[in-house]
Amino acid sequence: MQRVGSYVAAAVVIVAVAMGVIWALRMQPVGAPGLQTAGPYKFKAMPVGADGPLRECVVCHSIETGGPLRVGPPLHGIVGARKARADWYGYSPALRKAAGNWTEADLDKFLTSPSKFLPGTSKTLIGISDAKERADIIAALKNAP
Repeated sequence: MQRVGSYVAAAVVIVAVAMGVIWALRMQPVGAPGLQTAGPYKFKAMPVGADGPLRECVVCHSIETGGPLRVGPPLHGIVGARKARADWYGYSPALRKAAGNWTEADLDKFLTSPSKFLPGTSKTLIGISDAKERADIIAALKNAP
């Protein structure tokens, strides 16, 4: 009987979380920063940058000025910007402690191996070994709309 109660409690928590997500999506005004919506439950089909070198980045980050909030912080203007610049975002302690601005060299090292460049980072990217691909990503970030 105790096991059934645990299952019921777990189900209640899952339903509560799902309802919270649905509520948040419905309360998101059209055109406001946040999830890009055209109405309840309708998401922008193709994020800006999805057809270029940033195609993997835009899954989690927006790249355009005033772009929608996603899982990761916005990347518009990241080249030359302060590391962990978005005060509202939950960066890893390692990135919060990182000093300086994102240079092209730092971005190249980070994209090569985030965990080597910044031990303790929460970035789940394994790394990009192809130097040309990294250079294309950095160039696209510099020229993001």
